[in-house]
Amino acid sequence: MRGFSFAIAAVALTSLAVHHDNLHAKEPVVLTPSSNWHIDFAAEKCRMVRTFGEGDNRHAIIFEQHSPNASFGLTVAGPSFDYFKSRKSTALRFNSRQKAWQGKPFKGDLGDLGSAMVYSSVYPATGLAFEEAKDDLSNQLDVKAGEEIEFVGLRQSGREVQLHTGPLAEAFGVMNQCTQGLLTDWGLDAEKHLSAKQLPQWQNAESVTKRIQRTYPTRAVAAGEQAIVRLRVLIDENGNVTDCVINGVTATDRLQSPACQQMQKAEFRPALDSERKPFKSYYTTSITYQIGR
Repeated sequence: MRGFSFAIAAVALTSLAVHHDNLHAKEPVVLTPSSNWHIDFAAEKCRMVRTFGEGDNRHAIIFEQHSPNASFGLTVAGPSFDYFKSRKSTALRFNSRQKAWQGKPFKGDLGDLGSAMVYSSVYPATGLAFEEAKDDLSNQLDVKAGEEIEFVGLRQSGREVQLHTGPLAEAFGVMNQCTQGLLTDWGLDAEKHLSAKQLPQWQNAESVTKRIQRTYPTRAVAAGEQAIVRLRVLIDENGNVTDCVINGVTATDRLQSPACQQMQKAEFRPALDSERKPFKSYYTTSITYQIGR
């Protein structure tokens, strides 16, 4: 697989220079695109990246998916986020009409771009509250909801930063194509997943999750390392785990998750196709390793 770029019409706005002084203003800091979208069809994930602003004022948005899903991981980076704090309540919205969702993203560093805010999972559907969207079993990004997107806006402690993307229907469609390709790479039937009556259901999630939480790597704790990792398991027709893969969302030196060892004890109801017959499928989730609260 390989990456490519394409242009999407963006809302016509004047890009504002960002200075630390105006982060305290009531009006949002507005940034407009300085590149096309670049989508990377990688071996284990699909990533969509776009830059905003120029020079020392350069920012970026990264959407990332590790499997077909109605949600995506979200990273925004750049100097406008220097004063944002990690794991602090942050309002997130995708258009001016949407009620903002309050989450607690991690703060990290994205090389030359500097400060980054990282969400493990975001549901962009503008017709649903975030809580309702989490119950959506769809394994595709909602293209119709993508058409309603105006910007990615984060507000923390009265400071709001808006990266104006314009509608993302086309981009969501390409991401859906990419994630369907992942299923094929894993030896699964992509078409069956589109018409599935049921995806795998984890039956003993609470007990396995508690064991994973109790095995936070001690070297990572000593070093104060925190992280978000993606977990993917393949599930056969009998509900057995046949493969487990962990992909890091945030970079770590000492935090090697033991989650795959614990997932051998996981029990699933298998996926059911359009005729309600069991078939091979997958289950993905994110694990947040956090010291304290």
